[in-house]
Amino acid sequence: MNHRVVLAGTICVLAVAIGACNAKSPETTDPARADGIAAQAGLGLPASSGIEPKSGVPALEAPLEALSAEHFAAFDLLANRPLAHRIEHANEAPTVAVDAISADFVRYVHGNHANDWMLNTAVEGGHVAGVKGRTAQMWVPALRPEQKAVVRTHLYNPARGHNALTITLNGHKLPDKSLKEGWQTIEVAIDDLRHLRADNTLNMTFSNMGRIGGNLSGGGFAWVRIGAPLPAQPLAAVKPSAAGAEAGAEAGSEGSEGQGASASRAEGESAPNARPEELWPSKAPLAQGPVTLADDNGLAWFVWIPTDAKLDLGIEAKEGCGPTVELFTEAGKGAVVSSLKVERLLVLGRGEQQQTAIDLSAHANQIVRLEIRPSAACTTPLKLNRAALVVPGVRPQVPKVERPKYIVFWMIDTLRADHLPIHFETDVQAPHLKRLAEEGASFKLAYVQGTESRVSHASLFTGLYPNRHKVLVRGKVDPQVPILSEYIKKAGYKTGVIASNGYLSHLLNLNRGWDYYTNNIHEETAVGGMFMARGGVRWATENKDNPFFLYLGTIDPHVTYRRHEDLIGLYEKEPYSGRYDRACSGEDLGLIKGKKLDVSPRDRLRIHNLYKNEITYNDQAFGFLRAQLEELGIWEQTMVVVTADHGDEFWEHGNVGHGHNVHQEMVHVPLIIYYPPLIPANTVVEAGVDIVDILPTLIDVVGSEAAADKQGKSLIPLIHNMHGGYPEPAVATQYLIHYAMQLQQWKIYLRRGDFQLYDRIADPKELTNVASDHPLASRWLLDSVGLFRAHRERWDKRTWGTSSNLSDNFTEIIGSNK
Repeated sequence: MNHRVVLAGTICVLAVAIGACNAKSPETTDPARADGIAAQAGLGLPASSGIEPKSGVPALEAPLEALSAEHFAAFDLLANRPLAHRIEHANEAPTVAVDAISADFVRYVHGNHANDWMLNTAVEGGHVAGVKGRTAQMWVPALRPEQKAVVRTHLYNPARGHNALTITLNGHKLPDKSLKEGWQTIEVAIDDLRHLRADNTLNMTFSNMGRIGGNLSGGGFAWVRIGAPLPAQPLAAVKPSAAGAEAGAEAGSEGSEGQGASASRAEGESAPNARPEELWPSKAPLAQGPVTLADDNGLAWFVWIPTDAKLDLGIEAKEGCGPTVELFTEAGKGAVVSSLKVERLLVLGRGEQQQTAIDLSAHANQIVRLEIRPSAACTTPLKLNRAALVVPGVRPQVPKVERPKYIVFWMIDTLRADHLPIHFETDVQAPHLKRLAEEGASFKLAYVQGTESRVSHASLFTGLYPNRHKVLVRGKVDPQVPILSEYIKKAGYKTGVIASNGYLSHLLNLNRGWDYYTNNIHEETAVGGMFMARGGVRWATENKDNPFFLYLGTIDPHVTYRRHEDLIGLYEKEPYSGRYDRACSGEDLGLIKGKKLDVSPRDRLRIHNLYKNEITYNDQAFGFLRAQLEELGIWEQTMVVVTADHGDEFWEHGNVGHGHNVHQEMVHVPLIIYYPPLIPANTVVEAGVDIVDILPTLIDVVGSEAAADKQGKSLIPLIHNMHGGYPEPAVATQYLIHYAMQLQQWKIYLRRGDFQLYDRIADPKELTNVASDHPLASRWLLDSVGLFRAHRERWDKRTWGTSSNLSDNFTEIIGSNK
């Protein structure tokens, strides 16, 4: 037993003279603490001090270890409670509790990508997540997979006559359970723990069907729990506490349907709308803000630990009570182990509100499962008023500078990121673009939102994800949706475009907002990068007396891949005299892609080298443009943006060209932003970004009011590290069928009813699914992609945050049951 608890009575009696027993701490917390600037806890004494003994009165113990310098939050755990997982029986029988009708259930079903769930659907006596038809899947973590475990679920059976539930766990069939009609709670033993993992796939299959929400359904679930069998005292016998009601009130409308109501039924009886606690997961619904943990409940977050991070906690509890913090890390081949366990009990005599900090730097740049639960020493609830991963220093700010007089946008159609000598080892030569990256900001992870020009251009010019702008295989941008050129023109810039991509036209309703417009494809003129650069220089020369925005849409690396006599020798070391001596056309590539034209290994190398020589040619054209703008004397007043609309595959996954998957060669594109007054040289942004972010970035730079209806966000704060280095996702889609999301080195490839996880450091070609070997990485990505996909049409990164790091009013914005 902790000696501080043993001495509680003695200190309480002897400390009356100094008012130190059972009183609130007299500390005053600096309002800046919201950003992690710690105020010293206790009685205004240095952290190492005690009170000098007087007349035999014992000295107070030192206060809890707290922050000793300025820090700011990189990841606020309480703002990110919608990304947490409920833990029940945290000290005796740790169990994950999935509330199937709350807003966060989407994280366990891939954002309902397979559309096999009817979410939050009314049935007699309550609500359920109803299964469409007989079968549905969910993906659920287990906290202690090495311990004896069961699957418990409270469900509604709509079928008349016989119905049974079969649960398959990671491909292993568990014993069938016969169901009675209506509500019931069932428990299925996991008979072979070799099949239980730290993250699990559950297939739920019913033998019969009735109707839920007017649709045929085998059944619906109110909650699902995976963990150790219940403690000896049945849960139904535990009386609800005031803490439960408090936690429900904190949640607002989410989980507040009588979450703190009195227990009046045993499990297995009908589930009333009042949601009695003995039938419901966790008395800590996943709202936002301070949280009360009681009755052995806790929360678990799957998070990335930034460099030099600490866990900063603001605790409110009875003295002698406090949280247990435990970190779990991957140990290889699917194993997860406890790597850090710290108990922080409130120091006697120092009040019921105390601050503490735990050093997590030994786990920097790792994904961990971070569990917080009341210590076994607690006999009353504890409240977390603050819980954040903080990093040293003061949050950086964006400098105030004059907006650029000129903006040049250099689009390079079909350029994959790994074919520039920026962040990658490659034999492709592009010295001018490399120099630009070194003088400005380069983004290590930028994704396009589509895998071909139509979708990607629609997202670039609208700042919207494909689910929102609705441009897929067909369609065009709604003329009522304002686009990039219109925003920039409204900000007082003259706008000009020279494009060689046919979609930047009436075909997508993108020929708006331009003072000067020419599309070389539709006008059947030359399309080469040097031709376009010369045209851009002419227009810039004519308009340099006024602020201007010049968009140059080049397409050199797009088929047709042409040979450049002075460049092909950089890549071709042996003579070639085959079909692709001069070029590889779009028709050629289409025949190859359709398996109607055989290509030898030498042909494949030639086609790839033609692509490379086109990149170098484009780089030369950009170098010419820069030299001319420098000669005009306007380069130093010019912001430059360089990116691409997608990449091309060269047989990495058995195909060529683009438009057919969301592997890296297709969706990862370069992104460079140059403007020295605002952007320091050699800035490398590690966080993932999307091409939808470019429009709000330029709106920000030119000083216009942020567009309320866009889904991206300005990248300028990321450039200045205002986010504290916490990872942000890059997202790509392929016609809404496939989704890709990458956080740090980890990439999830989401299909309907299936997913793969790739470690892009160990496997840059994305050939090996390592989901079962890396359960913490899998769950980190699943939480984020599930939440994003469920809200993909409405997601607004500017106000919602990202799906890996939510804004502090996320639940208020989205509505708790939407």
